[in-house]
Amino acid sequence: MKSSEKILVLLLLLFLQVGCAMSKSVKISSPAGTLTAEFLLEEGRPFYKLYLGQETILERSPLGLTCSRGDFTENLKLADLSAPETVSDDYTMPHGKQSRIQYRANRRVVSLQNPQGQILQIEFQVSNDGLAFRYRLIGEGQTTAIEREATGFAFASGTVSWLHPMHDSKTGWEKTYPSYESHYEIEKPVGLPSPYSAGWAFPALFRVGQIGWALLSESGVDQRYCGTRLAQDSAGGVYHIAFPQANEHRGPQDPIAPSGKLPLVLPWRLIIAGRGLDVIVQSTLATDVAAPSKIADLSFIKPGRASWSWLRYDSVGTDLPILQEYLQMAADLGWEYMLVDCDWDRRLGYEKIAALSKEAHSKGVDLLLWYNSNGDWNNAPMTPKNRVHLPQVRREEFRRIAEMGIRGIKVDFFGGDKQATMQLYMDILRDAADFNLLVNFHGATLPRGWQRTWPNLVTTEAVMGMEFCTFDQANADRQAQHCCVLPFTRNVAASMDFTPLVMDRKIRGVRRKTTAVFELSLPIIFESAVQHFGLAPFEASALPDFAVDYLKRVPTAWDQTRFVAGLPGKDAVLARRKGNDWYVAGINGENRSKTMLLDLSFLPKGRPGILIYDGADDSIQTKIIHSPSAAALEAQLAPSGGFVLQILQP
Repeated sequence: MKSSEKILVLLLLLFLQVGCAMSKSVKISSPAGTLTAEFLLEEGRPFYKLYLGQETILERSPLGLTCSRGDFTENLKLADLSAPETVSDDYTMPHGKQSRIQYRANRRVVSLQNPQGQILQIEFQVSNDGLAFRYRLIGEGQTTAIEREATGFAFASGTVSWLHPMHDSKTGWEKTYPSYESHYEIEKPVGLPSPYSAGWAFPALFRVGQIGWALLSESGVDQRYCGTRLAQDSAGGVYHIAFPQANEHRGPQDPIAPSGKLPLVLPWRLIIAGRGLDVIVQSTLATDVAAPSKIADLSFIKPGRASWSWLRYDSVGTDLPILQEYLQMAADLGWEYMLVDCDWDRRLGYEKIAALSKEAHSKGVDLLLWYNSNGDWNNAPMTPKNRVHLPQVRREEFRRIAEMGIRGIKVDFFGGDKQATMQLYMDILRDAADFNLLVNFHGATLPRGWQRTWPNLVTTEAVMGMEFCTFDQANADRQAQHCCVLPFTRNVAASMDFTPLVMDRKIRGVRRKTTAVFELSLPIIFESAVQHFGLAPFEASALPDFAVDYLKRVPTAWDQTRFVAGLPGKDAVLARRKGNDWYVAGINGENRSKTMLLDLSFLPKGRPGILIYDGADDSIQTKIIHSPSAAALEAQLAPSGGFVLQILQP
């Protein structure tokens, strides 16, 4: 054979080897090797899988999208594959489940080309607690609409789920849905359809046989995209990404399909996964991949406790005599805030609010004010209305209340996840930051990493909270079980404004079924940078001194969070640290007594603990545990009961 022919054969063999290599799967493992993502291109169609160790936690799942430029779901070829890259990010949070965070992941980018020569990149980042991936459409300047995502999550038969049904748009009270306020469907086989055509809300929890747990969510959503959810149908256990419904928020005037100019970077899809629930509960993946803070000076962002009259008294609670009672309670308990809820502009007016703000400051308390978000996209009658959805009006309003000494706002009734609604959320956060205002979103979507990018977002509802327990006895009857689902689902993703802490057995015509100590446990079980308490002044005055002392000191922002024990819907025990103080709390979601043996060896050695527990007839009792870290603690939980253990620095 001639030398030229040999070279030709060698080049042909090299070409075939490269071609074979390009058609093989691509694997990306986490730094510790606990998780491995695998990308596959099969007959021109992209897929991925996720492994926990050597076992499959996410089956072969579809990837890709279609857009106004072209189709990226089939007939694709591998155009490029980046070299493995290490991602390292150390950052701090002014509030949340953890203050100092280290994110480590391994990254690879797959570039796919469609028959028209257009490029779609898929960026994979695998950390020890999960997989994050997102799409990039490559190009310059051209406006492109994303018409459909093929993205899916495939679970094997035998997987069970804890899923949050998404209400259809323009339903519910005064057409304010969707608002992420439902009970979870608990421990159901995968593949069952959602009861509503809107599908299932994020986050979504799955137990994959005996292998482990997975929580699906998303992060990095802003004005460039819409918020998504899981589609109604999931035949064969494959859950697909779905877009908002046509009538959400302002209705048909806003398109469903998100769009933007190329290059276009889509949000992160998240799969938090681990063998135990500790990985789920303690994960910070939602903020790990979110954009860093857009606020340079964070000194105005102060977590804290807030008194709140509306839960018990509705709009009447905005009358001045009641507000002054709640203000005095906040001052006596050393709480930082009082929330003045709806209709304050009609019941009091700006001048009286300014005077109340001055009075509050003299007592060491700051005021937060409620607003209706809407123009005409819902029928909710509460006021102030039409003050936050128009840019010029909003900035004038924020300037006015900031000059009155108001420290934050609560904005309600958004009713949708379209790109235009995401734009409104971002605009409110940006403008509020300009005037040093904290923000609480209600009747709202799930925050998707926003607490890192806009840390003036101190909490968001997006949960069937305590107010629903006061509306209907059936909700109150389910409260204990419901609360035992939330630490493993909704509260993993972001601060959650459940508005806990009702001490009296009766409120608004319903009867509380949880114990008093269950209620006292919730400020630790639930993380919210500003914790709005449902406690009324007459309830506070009836509490024993040790319970009052606890409410005076309980933090709302944490340096560390640890999962101790529990199962979704059954029970939950969490430990949180602030400085050198530890707080451990447990709640029982079942209507039976139980004993839990808890490993608390991580607590400081030699320190005593103050235990608050349930006594007879809904009484609140306390005792000293001399060394809770020395041996397993035997916690006795009453039916729908709880406990609080405080380990304080001497």
